[in-house]
Order: sequence, then structure tokens, then C-alpha cells
Amino acid sequence: MAAAGPGAGPAPVASAAASLPLAALNVRVRRRLSLFLNVRTAVAADWSALAEEVGFEYLEIRQLEAHADPTGKLLDDWQGRPGASVGRLLELLAKLGRDDVLLELGPSIGAAGWWWLSQMITCRARNVTSRLSLHSASLQAPIRSD
Repeated sequence: MAAAGPGAGPAPVASAAASLPLAALNVRVRRRLSLFLNVRTAVAADWSALAEEVGFEYLEIRQLEAHADPTGKLLDDWQGRPGASVGRLLELLAKLGRDDVLLELGPSIGAAGWWWLSQMITCRARNVTSRLSLHSASLQAPIRSD
């Protein structure tokens, strides 16, 4: 990630979220990210620049253009590829100069990441091995550590 200036908020979030998969981003964060990146402007990188950075090819990017929410579709498609993580997303947003997005969504992305990480820890403690079991495991009473 690019070096942040003094007092920059996103750096701790990025380091904490480096290995979290994109699936850790909740719907609210994804929608807010779309509000920033779906708008095409001449002064800021949009979803298509992000798609190029993550390695999408020209024809894939053209297909994303047909969607009402190309950023959302990009995140959905990217999360199944190797190297896709919340940390990588934050790095690329910094590389693209989207400090506005990092400052606005950094705390929310961090919260989503910590929620996901806590769910994974809960599931590992209960030996949950499938995604279908994740929801039911998270609704169970917490494990006591007496």
C-alpha cells in the first residue's frame, strides 16, 4: 500500500484486513463502495480502473458495463479469484488515488473484516467446515473459556 501521511486512517485497517477475503465485505459496505466507484468522472478512478488493476481483461470489463451495479458485480466476480482480499482492495484503492473512498469506508471495511474474522474463529472453534453451517454456528451461544 502506498505510504500514508501522518494521521491517515486507512493504514491500520489495511494491515488488519490484509488476508481477509472479499466475502468479508457486507452488503452495506459494498453498496457504499458502489456509490463511489460506479460514477464515471474525468478526475477520479472508477470501477473500470479497479477492474484493470485486479487483472480483468477487456471483454470482461465490457460485460461488467452492462450491469446496473458494475462495482458490485466486479467484487462478486473478483472474490472467486486467487489473491482477492480486503487488504488487496484497499491497496488498489490507494494506488488508484481513491483516498476519498479509503477515508470514508476504511472504518466500515475494518468493521466488516473484524466481523468476518470473529465468525471464522467461532466456526473453527466449533469445527464448522462448510459455508452453509457458518450462519447457524454464529447464532449459537458463545463458547465458554472457563
